[in-house]
Order: sequence, then C-alpha cells, then structure tokens
Amino acid sequence: MKIFFTLLIVSTVICNSRSQILNADSYGSKVDSVHHFKGLIDFSFSIQKQVDLILAFGSNADFSYYYKQSLFVVTGNFNLIRSGNQDLLNSGFAHTRIRFKKDNWVHPELFGQYQLDGVRGMEQRVLAGGNLRFILKEYNKGHLHLGLGGMYEYERWNFTAVPSSVIVLDNTPVQNHYFKMNLYISYTQKIKEIVYFQMATFFQTRPDSYFIYPRLSVNGMITLNFTKHIHFSIRYDVFYDALPVVPIDNLYFSFTNKLSFTF
Repeated sequence: MKIFFTLLIVSTVICNSRSQILNADSYGSKVDSVHHFKGLIDFSFSIQKQVDLILAFGSNADFSYYYKQSLFVVTGNFNLIRSGNQDLLNSGFAHTRIRFKKDNWVHPELFGQYQLDGVRGMEQRVLAGGNLRFILKEYNKGHLHLGLGGMYEYERWNFTAVPSSVIVLDNTPVQNHYFKMNLYISYTQKIKEIVYFQMATFFQTRPDSYFIYPRLSVNGMITLNFTKHIHFSIRYDVFYDALPVVPIDNLYFSFTNKLSFTF
C-alpha cells in the first residue's frame, strides 16, 4: 500500500516536472488582443503515515502579459516528495522571458532562468541570454518557429546521483561558468479540433572544442479530444547530455499519460 501511494504521488507530480532544458512555449497562460493578462497559481500539500512519513508538496505559477505586440512571461514550478529521510523528488525552476514585437517574422527574445534538481545532483543552474526568433510559418491551426542565440550559464553539481560503482576521488561540488550557443525549433499543429500536437527540439553547446558534446532535448505533447469534455494527453521529455558535469547517466526521460474530464 505504501508503494502504491508513493507511485501515485510521483505520477501526479511528474506531470508538472520538466527536463533540464525548458520549452518556453509550454508555459505562459494564453493571451490575445482581448485578454492582455492571464495568470495561474496553485499549491498542493499532502502527508501520509505508513511505515515512513511520506510528504508531498507542489506549487505552480504562470503569468503572461501582452502589451504593444510584446509578450512577458513569468513561470515557476517546485515539487518535493520525501519518504522518511529520503527525497524521491526535489526539483523546481523559475523562468522569465520577454518577446518583443512577437508578431514580426523575426523578433528578439530575452530570458533568464533558475533551476535545481536535488535528486540528480544539480544544486543550482542559473542562465541568462537572448535569441532571434523566426516565424518560419504561422497559421490558424499551428506554427513553425526557430530560435537562434546565446546564453551565459552557471551550474553547481554534487555527486549525489553518481552510481556507487563509479569511484570519486574528490567529492567537492563541481562549478561551471560557460557561454553557450542555443538553437531550438518549435512546431504545433491542430487537426480539426480533435488532435493537438506540440513538439520542440533544443540544441545547446559551447562554441569551442567542446562543440561536439551538446545537450539535446526533445519534448512535446499530443492531446486527443474524444468529446467536448473528455481529453487524453501524452506528454514526453527526452534529454541527452553528451558530457555530464558529473558522471551520471547521459539520458533522462519522462513519459506521462493523462485522462481529463472537464465540466
């Protein structure tokens, strides 16, 4: 029963977790020429006592403001699941992004982000940068966007998630400061109000001899509208780091199914 309850919490919270590279188009409450500001904030907390005390906490915030063809987005997420003295999940992020004159076929965007993932050993990740964002194709039922730019990144990792089979001679946390290139392609498509598909691919790497060791991410969602009130969605995140800061797995992924009933 304890295992079932723990898995239930994890499967619920994981819907809000993200890989190390975030898809900005997944966030931001939808705004338009009529509704210039929209927002969402929620908190969740649960506690269960079986053999060990299981504690779960989650929070989300999502705000968007549209002014003179520019979009301002602030979003954040934090999740904690603790069983006894062990963290099963301890992750979160805060992200802000500004897109200037977003309806132009090419326009600048600036972004900043703070992130942590305690279970994987990422104590903190701070980045800031900018892109030129190109509207390759945009229409009523979907779009194809491309972003190209650069960012400054600071990371601090410990060896919590390093396998016991790996011998670590110095367990002092590793800190990195790098300038990186940033490239992404974002695609969405809606088919007759029945199927909605979203996918984004990211490529981040250092513009030096380490160019051949990028971070790659593919994430997206497929939503099927069975009826006006019943929706089924599949969300996936795949993240690959060719050269991790500490010797952990190169590949990280999550796959979530969700059935929703609205009234």
